Amino acid sequence: MSSTASTRNAAATAAQRRLRSGRLDLLDGVRGWSALSVILFHVFWEIFGELVPGFRNPVTGFLFDGQLAVCVFFVLSGEALSAAFFAGKGDAATIRLAIRRYPRLAIPILASCLIVFALDSCGLVYSAQAAAIVHRGDWMGVWLRDPLTLGSTLRYALYDVFVSADFEHAINPTLWTMKIELMGSLLVFAALLAWNRLSRPRLVVLALFVAAAAAPIEMAHYLSCFFAGMAFADWRARGFFNPPRPRCSSAPLALIAAVGAADGLLHCVGYDGGKAAFAVLLMLAVYSSPPLAAFFSGRLSRALGRISFPLYLIQFPVLLSLTSGLIVAAGSAGPPTMAAIWGVSLASVAACLLAAIAFEPVEAVARGAGDALIALVSWTRRGRTSAGAPARL
Repeated sequence: MSSTASTRNAAATAAQRRLRSGRLDLLDGVRGWSALSVILFHVFWEIFGELVPGFRNPVTGFLFDGQLAVCVFFVLSGEALSAAFFAGKGDAATIRLAIRRYPRLAIPILASCLIVFALDSCGLVYSAQAAAIVHRGDWMGVWLRDPLTLGSTLRYALYDVFVSADFEHAINPTLWTMKIELMGSLLVFAALLAWNRLSRPRLVVLALFVAAAAAPIEMAHYLSCFFAGMAFADWRARGFFNPPRPRCSSAPLALIAAVGAADGLLHCVGYDGGKAAFAVLLMLAVYSSPPLAAFFSGRLSRALGRISFPLYLIQFPVLLSLTSGLIVAAGSAGPPTMAAIWGVSLASVAACLLAAIAFEPVEAVARGAGDALIALVSWTRRGRTSAGAPARL
């Protein structure tokens, strides 16, 4: 190969790496802000919304919309799980992700639930008392109604959380999304493995998205987000978003403003429909806007992205113990003052961020366990191959 050809190949490889890095930064950044939105939703809208109705307004209805943020998570999952396949790495990349998926989710979930178990065992759970003070017996008051044992905690974290969405009997109720996350992941893997065996795979994915979005079942609406994420990964690999066109930057911003206004108003009146559609439109706008892509790929966004899953997992232990305990202390002599409410709220958000940073080593263990499982499966397959080159994952 000539030096000129080698230089061109090296430049092309470097460009692909920069593109991949930019895509990952963007996805991580959006995921990080979405995780923070869920925290703010739980603190301001859910916990203190009854005491301070002003916290519930059309602006916070959009910015602090936990259900919308969850739908965004699902769109991002669909793209993240599909990106390697559409980048040309084929079925092997999909199989590797499928093998990793359970330990990648289960190990951090287990750690989160063990923290809840430890807090309960040490008598550091104050949610029932706090619920009466903030008038949220219908929400905080149903947390941890069943006595916790180590056995029930292990069963929930390793199995029940993936097959049941029973809020009232959950050890970590914020993890109701994990059943949908695992189901959506399996659907994405199945669609990708069937992709090259279908005559019109893109039409099939479109049909699946439309059918799920139109189905009269809430879970199907969430699952439609995964198919949208697959489409985004496909479009990105085909150059649709690379790079975003500067001349189109005003249209995505207008789309976000329209979605934000509609979602904020609907959230305020208690209507929770349309979240999946709003999430898909928001991600289309972000991917098509250079300013938004730059913001969500920035340093602060990347920092939030690194702790996004820990932030999602650790919020419940913080709300269960620190937040609830501070509410009980603030309300011991009467209704909490606004100063106390702001103090508890900001302390809770800060504690969630710090706890998420401290939780990062668990993420490393989960990634290592996934890699070890892939190595074990590869070794087993090599041992069973009697002739020819071993098939590698």
